[in-house]
Amino acid sequence: MDFRQLEAFVNVAKYKNFSKAAKALYLSQPTISLHISNLEKELNLSLFDRTSKEVNLTPQGGEFLNYALDMINMKNKALHQLTSSEMKITGSLHISTSSTPNITLLPRAIADFKNMHPEVSFVIEEKSSNLIIEDVCSLTADLGIVGMYVVSDRFICSELYQDNLLFICAEDSPIKDVMEFHEMASYNLINRSEESGTRTDLQRHFAEQGFDGSSLESIVETDDLTLILSLVSLDIGFSYVSQSVFDVYKNHIPIRAFNIRGIDMQRSIHLLVNKRRTLSPAADDFKQLLLSYYKKDCKSLKSPVTISL
Repeated sequence: MDFRQLEAFVNVAKYKNFSKAAKALYLSQPTISLHISNLEKELNLSLFDRTSKEVNLTPQGGEFLNYALDMINMKNKALHQLTSSEMKITGSLHISTSSTPNITLLPRAIADFKNMHPEVSFVIEEKSSNLIIEDVCSLTADLGIVGMYVVSDRFICSELYQDNLLFICAEDSPIKDVMEFHEMASYNLINRSEESGTRTDLQRHFAEQGFDGSSLESIVETDDLTLILSLVSLDIGFSYVSQSVFDVYKNHIPIRAFNIRGIDMQRSIHLLVNKRRTLSPAADDFKQLLLSYYKKDCKSLKSPVTISL
């Protein structure tokens, strides 16, 4: 077993296709096939189920993927530490993120990181919090950024920054600057999906104040923040976003913030790392960069949302 075989295996598992894996590694498809064949012979296991359309991991292949990733990342980490500044950090980072940090945190972080390590590329996927947790758990993503605190022995969950949640409406909406909760039943709610950490935060705040969130009618449920802002600006309904997101868009589209009396919503954005994963030098350096922002700019978490897995 050598690292060429492991890298071929990891890329076939990632792309579910021998040709795409070969292209990613700048190798021929027959070479990739040979690496996989030799690896399967050495392990005496079938790592993939092959069909005419795609290639999928067998149960044994899925289990071996964890070890393969750890071995590759451990090798890269060892080389990085031994050669120190003499070694360039390269590779690709796969990050699953919720919508708020995708707009407010990652542009700054990627720009800073590219100045330090210009040869690193990024794959960024915006998803709901539950799907992000699944990605980090399955090792599909190197890092996850979610709007909730996750309690599980599978993850290291670190707070990155704290933000407020705001209610927003169209600039010319009849909604007053301060509304009573019962008055909001007269207006349509543009809501997040049930998998959204932001929606979980909102429901928790309602429950803490004794309000029945089910009395608010959702006319649209989506995690597409661009769609939410567009619908709000057209006065289709009201919604809720992070203060940092509102600050980005308030001068560009006709929206304004308002308050519901008794509701003061605060949330935190967290970084998720799988405890079973040995991070590559690129992933480890990016993690440290994100945490350095927290140390400089942010306060500690006061009332986390907890999800037990």
